[in-house]
Amino acid sequence: MIRLIKHIIKLALIFALIMCWGISLGYANNIESKEKLINFYFENNDFNIESVKLIEESKKDLPLVGWREESLQVATNPDLNRTANELSVLLINGSSNLLVKGSMLFKDDKEGCLIDSETSFKLFGRKNSLGKTIVYGDRNLVVRGILKGSKANIMLQLAEDSSLELDGLTIDGTEFSLNKINEFKLQFGIEEMAINVGVYYMLAKTIAMIFPILALILILTKIVVSAFKSRNKPILLGIYIIMSIASIFIVFKATKIQISIPLDVIPNKWSDFDFWSKMREDYTDKIQYVMYMKKSGIDIYNIENLLKSVLFSILTIVLFVINLKVIKISNIKELLINNVISIICTFIAVLYIWSKFNFDVNITMLWLIYPLYLCADYFMKIHDKYLIYDEEIEIDNDEDLEDEAFC
Repeated sequence: MIRLIKHIIKLALIFALIMCWGISLGYANNIESKEKLINFYFENNDFNIESVKLIEESKKDLPLVGWREESLQVATNPDLNRTANELSVLLINGSSNLLVKGSMLFKDDKEGCLIDSETSFKLFGRKNSLGKTIVYGDRNLVVRGILKGSKANIMLQLAEDSSLELDGLTIDGTEFSLNKINEFKLQFGIEEMAINVGVYYMLAKTIAMIFPILALILILTKIVVSAFKSRNKPILLGIYIIMSIASIFIVFKATKIQISIPLDVIPNKWSDFDFWSKMREDYTDKIQYVMYMKKSGIDIYNIENLLKSVLFSILTIVLFVINLKVIKISNIKELLINNVISIICTFIAVLYIWSKFNFDVNITMLWLIYPLYLCADYFMKIHDKYLIYDEEIEIDNDEDLEDEAFC
């Protein structure tokens, strides 16, 4: 009975480890964007639709959208006499694809809107109300899709003649370097800081990668220790070097971690000695600005996903440490059983996360990292049986031969 309980505990620990890591990657994936989006937040600036039009005329190939948030709003369904109160409404001037994933609301669609599933349920009694009509203010709006990627309850286009001031501007800054962003601000009189929206995803993904990097460090530490002990054996030392390179290559290949130098950290001319100090001050100001600025609905959505990703990443690391203490592999049979269990747990975790959270976590590293760690760790435990040539045994054998020859 005790043995069965131990096996159940081990199974639960492996499943919890993989599940937590999958969820952390899922929340990070929730805020991933293919474009390098840049936000400008207007607090004391007279920025409206006309300002957006001026930018569009000058930068015709630049995807951008201006937006304004309004809280405590009301929408109704006149057919069912239902009302949704205290709504957060996102008024935009541009296509919605820069702000949210999924269903799109095009710039010229003044009669359409996107609503979230909760508001859809309040107004229609179901979470999918595609094609239905709601009333917001004096406008009849057709639901074009379900809103995701924002804390707003409703998203709609600003009226063409609207004179309302905008709260923010989002642009696709994929082709923008730091200098180009500054030129853009000067050209259109924007005084606010340019905030890279991708900072939330980069933080979440970096923290989620601590687990595979930690596993790699543990294996490399064992390899380095063994290599140091075998420093006088060139062939064995070469094998350890190859093993360390292979371990690094496999982890980086599975996780798809890419190391690159951003163009922003390279000065335009070699004599620009103040470049990095200015950049450090700029990033310090941006961090402080992001911490203390009024958060918009889009930011809150990203921050929530970031915090959830960090939480589950921490749980993953804690569970990994517990697994190191509890799961001991002493033979090849136990290694195979644990790897099979790991793969089965990953399969169940992927299906569960997909059905519960709609996260795309069916990725290579989720399947491979833990089994690869188990294999590498087991090999480093038993490798001395096959690779280490014991010099003491050789000396003893030589002494025995000398004694026999003397006799």
